[in-house]
Amino acid sequence: MADSSGGEERQPPGEVLNEKFSAFVKFASTSITRAKQFTVEKLGRAESVTSYDDQFESLSVKIDQIKLNTERIIDTLESMIQPNPNIRLEEAVYSKLDRVQPHRSTGHELLGVELSRAGNEFGPETQYGGYLVRCGEVESKIGLAERRYQNTIKTDVLTPLKAFLEVDLKTLLREKRNLVVLRLDLDAAKAQAKKAQGDKVSQAESNLRSIQADYDSKMEKVRGSMERIVQTHVNNMGHIKGYISTLKSYYTDCMTYLDDIGTEMSPPVVTSSDNEDILSHYDVDKSEAKKARVLYDYESEETDNHLSLLIDQVITVYPLKDDGDYYLAQVGDTIGKVPAAYLELI
Repeated sequence: MADSSGGEERQPPGEVLNEKFSAFVKFASTSITRAKQFTVEKLGRAESVTSYDDQFESLSVKIDQIKLNTERIIDTLESMIQPNPNIRLEEAVYSKLDRVQPHRSTGHELLGVELSRAGNEFGPETQYGGYLVRCGEVESKIGLAERRYQNTIKTDVLTPLKAFLEVDLKTLLREKRNLVVLRLDLDAAKAQAKKAQGDKVSQAESNLRSIQADYDSKMEKVRGSMERIVQTHVNNMGHIKGYISTLKSYYTDCMTYLDDIGTEMSPPVVTSSDNEDILSHYDVDKSEAKKARVLYDYESEETDNHLSLLIDQVITVYPLKDDGDYYLAQVGDTIGKVPAAYLELI
């Protein structure tokens, strides 16, 4: 009966239900047949099992190697960038939800903050305090360089490697699973055709030919996909080269920062002629040189003519004629004044 509004004729509810039930029965029957075939094969009771040719098997082994090694590279890179597994899991959840991850300072950034804080409390105008502040600045720069390095690795290395794994390889593995299903159907059809009798022979053989054609088509498609991935997966070498380049830039930046502070904080190079000038300036008699042991750590605040010393250090000292509270001390090629109270003549 036509719809009163002039639309298409509706199918009776009973027929719709019957079609759905028939489709369900067919699906269930096919699933049971596949499960039965799979079980028989596992028990070693199958009369014959369709096998893949040597080339196909060789390609499958290579694909497994590619997948395994790519997964290991990704896992190791992620562990290197973020050693804490709980934080890695949290970052993965944020990424899946497409949400902005909370800011986390790197270890170098945290150390930089603490060094700067301590230096400011001790007094940035003192030698030690100023050095702490300067070191804090360098640590902060190294922390930022580390953050740039990590972000570059994530976007330029991990992202394309994961895309290769999640798109190319996952699609191929799905096709291979479908091929396995078709292979089970094919072997089940072969068994049924072999057992068919009478008027069922023609139907069984027709079904076998249809499934065989589907299987052959799917197998060639899977073979082509595997060949393509085996040939193109070496393109990932470009991402690994990018990693090495990023790593080099990171270490270069770090060494630049460290070289700068090393140059700033290194004592000036003193030549023997400079030492002679200093000794002459203080009117020191070199024949009066003595050895002394440092009793306490001494931090010089007057960096132009005083020396910083460490406890138990043994140094050479010269008496100062006009200043009994100080000695002129020599440590290596460096000469400067130190308080007599910090020394014990030996």
